[in-house]
Amino acid sequence: ILEAGGEGVGLYRTEFPFLIRSDFPNEEEQLEIYGKILAALGGLPATLRTLDIGGDKNLPYLSLPREENPHLGWRSIRVSLDLEEPFRIQLRALLRASLLGPVRIVFPMISTVDELRRAREILEQERRSLVALGHALPPVPVGAMIEVPSAALCADRMAELADFFSIGTNDLVQYLLAVDRANRRVAHLYDPLHPTVLDVIAGVVDAARHRGRPLSVCGEMAGRPLGAAALLAVGVEELSLSPGALPRTRRLIQLADAGRL
Repeated sequence: ILEAGGEGVGLYRTEFPFLIRSDFPNEEEQLEIYGKILAALGGLPATLRTLDIGGDKNLPYLSLPREENPHLGWRSIRVSLDLEEPFRIQLRALLRASLLGPVRIVFPMISTVDELRRAREILEQERRSLVALGHALPPVPVGAMIEVPSAALCADRMAELADFFSIGTNDLVQYLLAVDRANRRVAHLYDPLHPTVLDVIAGVVDAARHRGRPLSVCGEMAGRPLGAAALLAVGVEELSLSPGALPRTRRLIQLADAGRL
């Protein structure tokens, strides 16, 4: 990321270390992982997403139910709010990591204001508990992933509880267009540049701007020239993309700033 000119980690998927284990990593093990990330960044910020499992990501040691529509079922923040103790362990590790470098915490697949409120309540309880133990924790921005149409359409109200937004275009596009992008029969209908997709993203950008909330976009759309150009056109100012796509996208932004597009 640093070699490619990145200015931090726009979205770290914390479930990856969970997927390669035979049981839940404990608080110290998670803290070690997050600490290595922050040490490598040398003072640049990292946005760490809480556990996002379900859908196409299953933990071998967690018996997720077999569902007809797993992408619409028990996944992401829904699992975390139901399995509260592992969620609290992760939140404690993330908060303690903030002592090692600049951290932002983001909750995945938020679909209602109540979900975001409950997640923040649990986070605040763990913060108070750590402070009581003598940890002098710095302020940690807490955000919401906008990947569900309901979240996008109530972004203004979400902004009352979120310090920032991260738009996850992969899921948002497939939910808006009712298209499974992994299904070869309908994958051609998956279109990040669909006018409805751009209108919805523009609406979230406006809501964030109105409330003074930072906003970033992650997902494959941000790493493609036409997608990045469209996001710039609707007012997005921060992109999270794979290191390989960074130089090309940086050049695109430079050309846009120079008025040469």
